Amino acid sequence: MRPQISPEQQRGQRLYQKGDFKAAIEAFGEALRQPNVDTIGILDNRSATYCKLLQYDLARRDAKQMIKTANNDERGYMRCAKVLILEGKPEKAQEIYAYGLRTMPSEHPKRGLLEQLHKKLENRLLGNRVDPFAVLPLEIAMFIINQFSFREMVGLLRVCKGWERLFCSMSHLWMDINLSGARQKVPWTAIRTYIRRSKAMLTAATIKHLSAPSTVKTLEFLGRCPQLEHLELWVAHDGRDFYQKFKGSKRLKSLVLSPELPIEHDYVGKLLQDLPNLERLTIWNVKTRHPYLERPIFVWPKLLPKLKSITLASQQDMLVREEHSRNFHVLSIPGLDENSEHVVYPNLEELRLDYNPLLHSAYRFPNATTRPMPPLRRLELRGMTMETNICATLPDTIEYLHIEGGASARYLATQLEPPGKRLPRLHTLRFEDTGFATQQTLSVFLQADLVSLRTLHINGCLQMTVRDLLDMAREFPELGDLTELSVINLPGLDDHAASSILSDFSKLKVLDMSCTEITGVTIRRIADTRLSDSTEVARLDRLITRNCEGISSDAITYGRGTGLQIMI
Repeated sequence: MRPQISPEQQRGQRLYQKGDFKAAIEAFGEALRQPNVDTIGILDNRSATYCKLLQYDLARRDAKQMIKTANNDERGYMRCAKVLILEGKPEKAQEIYAYGLRTMPSEHPKRGLLEQLHKKLENRLLGNRVDPFAVLPLEIAMFIINQFSFREMVGLLRVCKGWERLFCSMSHLWMDINLSGARQKVPWTAIRTYIRRSKAMLTAATIKHLSAPSTVKTLEFLGRCPQLEHLELWVAHDGRDFYQKFKGSKRLKSLVLSPELPIEHDYVGKLLQDLPNLERLTIWNVKTRHPYLERPIFVWPKLLPKLKSITLASQQDMLVREEHSRNFHVLSIPGLDENSEHVVYPNLEELRLDYNPLLHSAYRFPNATTRPMPPLRRLELRGMTMETNICATLPDTIEYLHIEGGASARYLATQLEPPGKRLPRLHTLRFEDTGFATQQTLSVFLQADLVSLRTLHINGCLQMTVRDLLDMAREFPELGDLTELSVINLPGLDDHAASSILSDFSKLKVLDMSCTEITGVTIRRIADTRLSDSTEVARLDRLITRNCEGISSDAITYGRGTGLQIMI
């Protein structure tokens, strides 16, 4: 038996009927403080009153208190569901009904009412839902499905059984396994399931966030996929075992191996021999078994006609120093090192060498007159010691040159010789933390007649000053055609020097002056130029000013107000 309605509760109900909701809430609160009252009924009345005031959070609090106080009373579930429906959360309301049906005993006299409300809401929700893949034309549905990432596709399997059957039946959706977006460790059983859905016709795999015990089985599964063309592994594993598992993957075109998967240089050559269709090779940890051999020999195929891109990285010290100071290190590439045997790369367009040993040795490109270089378009050298004739050895096909760190075999700039050749296609020249970069050494590159140069980065090169940069601009007029300039941490770069840069490089659209002494004065000057018709000063589209302590937020707001993109 429920307790009788108390006088305070009755007064609250009368105030509710009159529309005096605030007074009704006070009356219901007073009623709750009385002994031997219908607590569930009073909370129900107050929750309804809060809804009239649109205070749904308080209404929901009272409804949940009803359920907590008496979980076998249907009124708590009904009131909580009503509040959620008013909040526009019918799915949550349906969950409350379902929870009530699980909690209330089967013989409860009001259980049938709760079942009716649950069914009614379920029909309403189903009536508002339309499966797009059931009503859209097949061509449009397939176009939409193909836009999903691998991670999104895995998530969509959980929407409903119909979608799970649909997606699992389309084997082409599982040809590319990409775990780069995984939020947690992936077990090998998931990899096996994905491969089965592709009917073992997997063509691409990016394996990251893999649980350690799953590595061996995952590599075994991938090694059995005969159609595999692209493989990217970010797992810890033994390089020799990797070779044994994938030496038969004849269709592989792209291979990327993480630093946790070291490959001995001998096996690099074996991979190139056994994978004849390889176009892109990236190995972030190259090692050698015998670092102190008298003279290591790296055996690669004599002809690599399909190879277009090579990236090799290592932290291993140089292998040996012979009597005549001929140094060898682990990143020696046959055919692209002066001391190596002849190998032909007729289509090699990209080369990146990332070297960070304790002791550096010079990397010597072959003399272009005795051993022609491949048609490189992009060259990135990190941590390499440069020979003074590097420009003379570069092919005239080069378009992008990035030199980071490292040193010069002959530090004195006066010993550098002009390149004696043109680099007409070079459009991007980047120096990052390059200790030997000075006005004189950079002039050697600029003397190569860089008619296409549009991007120049001189970042962290502490031997350079802003005065050196301005002198170079006057000595080499072609620098006036630059559209992007980056001078991060350039000594002496303040507002006055920035003004000179904007005048001397009048065609600039992008300028990075991070970690310098400029202030908001420079930003305002750039912004005002954008509003003028002047063509003698650079009209920038984007300005990067990270870690510039002298710039105020007001200046940034002013600059952005003129349409200038400012990155801080």
